[in-house]
Amino acid sequence: MHVDAVERRLLSLPALLQQGKRINGLYRLLDCPRIRAQTYEAIAQNAGALTPGIDPRNTLDGFSLDRLSEIMSRVKEGTYRFKPVRRHYIPKAKGKLRPLGIPDADDKLVQAAVKLVLEQIYEPVFSSRSHGFRPRRSCHTALASIQKTWGGTVWLVEADIAGFFDNIDHNTLMALLRKRIDDERFLKLIKRMLKAGYLEDWKWHASYSGTPQGGVISPLLANVYLHELDEFMESLKVGFDRGKDRPVKREYQKLQSKVAHYRQHIATLRSSAGRLKPSNFENNCNLWPWLLGSCPARTARIRSFDGSNISGMPMTFLFLSLAPKRKLSIF
Repeated sequence: MHVDAVERRLLSLPALLQQGKRINGLYRLLDCPRIRAQTYEAIAQNAGALTPGIDPRNTLDGFSLDRLSEIMSRVKEGTYRFKPVRRHYIPKAKGKLRPLGIPDADDKLVQAAVKLVLEQIYEPVFSSRSHGFRPRRSCHTALASIQKTWGGTVWLVEADIAGFFDNIDHNTLMALLRKRIDDERFLKLIKRMLKAGYLEDWKWHASYSGTPQGGVISPLLANVYLHELDEFMESLKVGFDRGKDRPVKREYQKLQSKVAHYRQHIATLRSSAGRLKPSNFENNCNLWPWLLGSCPARTARIRSFDGSNISGMPMTFLFLSLAPKRKLSIF
């Protein structure tokens, strides 16, 4: 395939996905000049890529486009073989250890190229609420999204999948990839990555499941796996987001009525504040019989977390905390 045709094929992937088509011809894209250039740039900017794998002499220190081209030529010819990753442990909380799998330097280059092709396929379909290990997304974009869309959120649920990277089922992952990819050579290349095994204490171990943390492509494959969970949660959420048709419980109606009642009297307080003198304020409490039953006990200065106005109120405003049978105090 001509170079220009390969480039056009690469750029057409998102449009083909929108048409609901499975993508083929991906294996040829690995030798695309654009992919080689982006692979070189991605590796050059990543300081962690210099960490050696099982061969400490084989590093990416001072690597060149010529070396990348030679490696990708072997991939294209089908003669490239992945090496086992080097098992390394880093400390976790509570004295535990997290296993990492450090790929060989050449394997990192191939993984980076495969990752770039996969991103062309999966970035357009991943959830907009997913921010982990994605281009131009980070903890900061996640926080910005929370600030913008989760203002009324009351409950947050934090979930952690124990040993997630180590327990990804290879057959399930390959089946998920086949939903959008129709290129067996490309899929077999990914499977050979997963089955390369790992070396620990100079002993080889087979990889029956998981994708090693520390691999260039592992976070993207994990996102492909978790995308199914995102879609399931989105479908589950529809049943709860019923808008105006959602039934209102009696307790909520009572609270709404109380809030409206107190808002009305707070408005009366504000409009009458100018006509009351501090010296006879308590004597004038009988102007608002509602205060005698449920008196505001104290005030607190409340500011929104981002410093902006809340419901059109001033930047800092008085919030009345209600406590029965107490004397009114204004600070």
